[in-house]
Amino acid sequence: MKPISILLSFLVSSLLLASCHSSDYYPLSSTYNPKDAYIPFQEYPKYAQHPRPYVIEAPQFVIFGASHTKDPKDAQITQIEAKWNALQPTVALIEGNPGFTPPSFIDPVKELGENGKVQDLARTHDVPVYSWDLSKEELAKQLAVKFSAEQVALSLILNPYFSNLRFGRPEAPENYIEEFLERAEYVNQQDNFKTVADVDRVWKKHFPTGKDWRETSDEYALPGYLADMMAVSNDLRNQKMIAVMKELLAKKEKVFAISGSSHAVCVEPAFSKK
Repeated sequence: MKPISILLSFLVSSLLLASCHSSDYYPLSSTYNPKDAYIPFQEYPKYAQHPRPYVIEAPQFVIFGASHTKDPKDAQITQIEAKWNALQPTVALIEGNPGFTPPSFIDPVKELGENGKVQDLARTHDVPVYSWDLSKEELAKQLAVKFSAEQVALSLILNPYFSNLRFGRPEAPENYIEEFLERAEYVNQQDNFKTVADVDRVWKKHFPTGKDWRETSDEYALPGYLADMMAVSNDLRNQKMIAVMKELLAKKEKVFAISGSSHAVCVEPAFSKK
């Protein structure tokens, strides 16, 4: 590479990093308090006709339960900004994996959905951002207590695909899941899931008569044990969200949290006035 190309590459990289705003998992120092009630995800269907978005708010916090979107024109995006401005938070919480906010010349909603909007607002107002969620490694360890390692690995590899299918099927589903094969290591299944062909093999073993994984979306009920695992996962994640919120509120922070609407519904009892 020519010196001028190296210099340009360095300058572009520096510009991108300078315009980004990073996040991490919240470093929780406490644990979930069993006295904090929540709705188990297995019972969520009884509440599934709730309003969307589902917003819980108090003087010190907003939990904005969104319908997942990557449409910058979705009315929820305007609502998120309005709720943010009304609260003027000191901490922002997002769902899922933390990381860099896209640089300002990339639409954060198209890139990261409603999470991206919150991260963009946090960057604009110089507010720290954390994920309220469990890391995939931590979640895998807890799931392995109730499910086989093979089941957990298959779920961790395919969950991102199941969640994204509502936005349209990728041209090459196989390429989409390849980057997630490394998650099998979390439960010592790396030798069992070396390639996409291994995913196909295990899927057919576990679900010989159902739909192919390429046609499966978590917008609807997942097959077999995957539905049970999703329920357990959501309960564990909701417990973490409650613990993070409670710890930050005890520190007198003003917290804006974004999540899927089902999470907001399920954690609401923990924030109800006694």
